[in-house]
Amino acid sequence: MRLWVLALCIVSTAALAAGPDGSNIFMHGNANGALPCAACHGVQAQGNPGIGAPRLAGMPATAIETYLALFANGQGGNATMQFIAQALSPAETKAVAAYLASLPIATPPASPTNSPGTD
Repeated sequence: MRLWVLALCIVSTAALAAGPDGSNIFMHGNANGALPCAACHGVQAQGNPGIGAPRLAGMPATAIETYLALFANGQGGNATMQFIAQALSPAETKAVAAYLASLPIATPPASPTNSPGTD
């Protein structure tokens, strides 16, 4: 029984030490009101030029963290991005930035004005 309790404590501690899941926050938001990044930036973080959401996949983590810090301070971005940045904890910001930096660069979807064959 003691071994089982010890194992449970070790697993629980490891889960807490792992910190926030950047992928989960990106896809689903957080409990503090941050909206899912994927809703505007795409599920592969490829961006959405039609609404002005830039590609985030493959960006350096430090750049993403810098942008989010600026947005959280009301500098740049739009009201939605400022709200989201303010709703992220420092650990969540780092986790999302690391996740996005790990993604391969994805191509944004073609818009009607730049689709192949619409010359």
